[in-house]
Amino acid sequence: MPTPRPAEPGRVAYRPPADGRLTRAQVEACVGVLEKVKLDEGRRPAGSALAPGDPLSLESLDVVVARERGLNVSEYLWVRERVLEAEAAALSERLMAGHLTMLERTLAELRTRRAAAPDEGSKKLLGEQIANFEAEANRTRREAREKEPDAVRANMKVIEPYRARLEAAGDVLDRPVLRGAAPARSPDAVPGK
Repeated sequence: MPTPRPAEPGRVAYRPPADGRLTRAQVEACVGVLEKVKLDEGRRPAGSALAPGDPLSLESLDVVVARERGLNVSEYLWVRERVLEAEAAALSERLMAGHLTMLERTLAELRTRRAAAPDEGSKKLLGEQIANFEAEANRTRREAREKEPDAVRANMKVIEPYRARLEAAGDVLDRPVLRGAAPARSPDAVPGK
């Protein structure tokens, strides 16, 4: 029978809300942590002989800062994931809208070119291209109509006032949270052998 793992220090149980929605206070605390990490880029975690961002580090800097600020680490990590989820959904919406705009511009240009085509062969070829782009535009419109779950849409609205601050700390937010040490590898180990 395996022995249970000891609880991670500073990880007090956190029960996320059933509706999955963030509060402004949670987002403010998360953004504050990210901004502090951004300011302290070169800092090493307390008691660690490892360089910042070392894959063998047991904790990422944002977790260390969250703990230093007295935040519940489990809650902080849940909030961080919801912020990332909402940011991804917002980015997806913007990309979808940009893609659809590009498709519509291309379709308008192809229709103009077809109308001015010198022969039937050219008109037929342009008509096939138009059909392909129309199919893609219809697929994109269908996908754009598929809405994110209510909680994600609500969280997108909650983080909207923090967008500039999140973008400023974006590279910190994009880093993975290191939850455990990577297995040691011998220098002569070759993958696949």
